[in-house]
Amino acid sequence: MLVGLSVAWLAACGGSSPSAPATSSNTSPGSGFPAGTLSLTVSPIDQSKIRWITPLGNLNPPSHTLPTDHIYFYFANPNIGESPAALRTPFFAPGSGTVFSVIGGAAGQESKIFIRQTATFWYYVDHVILSAPISQGAVITAGQVLGTTGSAFGVDLGVVNESLTVAFINPARYAQGDSLHCDAPLKYFSEPIRSQLYGRVQRLGSELDGTINYDVAGRLSGNWFATVDASPMSFAKDTYDPNRVRISIGSGTFPGVYAIMSTDPAPQDVSVASGRLMYSMSRSVSGPEPGSSTATHYLLVQMTDDTHIRTEISTSPLSDFSSAARTWAR
Repeated sequence: MLVGLSVAWLAACGGSSPSAPATSSNTSPGSGFPAGTLSLTVSPIDQSKIRWITPLGNLNPPSHTLPTDHIYFYFANPNIGESPAALRTPFFAPGSGTVFSVIGGAAGQESKIFIRQTATFWYYVDHVILSAPISQGAVITAGQVLGTTGSAFGVDLGVVNESLTVAFINPARYAQGDSLHCDAPLKYFSEPIRSQLYGRVQRLGSELDGTINYDVAGRLSGNWFATVDASPMSFAKDTYDPNRVRISIGSGTFPGVYAIMSTDPAPQDVSVASGRLMYSMSRSVSGPEPGSSTATHYLLVQMTDDTHIRTEISTSPLSDFSSAARTWAR
């Protein structure tokens, strides 16, 4: 496992999946495809090129304010000034299947490719510069060179398992996207590649897949959406150290990812009965960087009922809400 890297995560892959209620329509009927589970047999980039793998749940507002539903294979380290363009490497199809959608595809530009393999499984890769055009209906073979990596520091791999439904409190928020049926990609690789890739995951502990769902009924933990414009906010955990709380805010005066102080209450313990409380926060990232022990921002929050909260953020401590307060719903 790779540990101890202090990475400038906000400069890392932005991805192309939405972070608010998903709007992607890149789905493909599974009729006519064989039953069975997903089979991935080839790493999307050569393993010698992998700096580390970030599991499910990365936070990177605004594009990924909510925990991200795909994993990242990093081949360039933004923290030490590496250039993704200078380190471009071949991009392989991790599994066989049939292409049902391509986003992008212009010469020299990055593309996102959706590939169905079985009646219930499909996967997608992103940040690939195609070596040749790929059209809907094309049959892809595992190990096929799709092109090269692009201008992002890593490449994306997402898996959609239509027989699995993530237990979000309000699943209607995710009905049109990939998150509702998100699955962990690495477990579908064949051995010995599976174990080799798990060994590159940047995460403490034995659970290396990560998660995208921190919703707890009647508690602050999880995803919230502004009642005015549905912009997202999440009380989640860090991808590297799942014991650390991260607050991810995608809009407003102070968007970003924040760490909370060790004395602040855990979001999964906060309920309506907790009343109004304040989080003392410091700017942070999703990854090994722990966050400062000195607060730079303050979040006043109150659960007004089990499915609504009120918040206000400032650079100085708050004793009460003002007209700048925002309301959020599940």
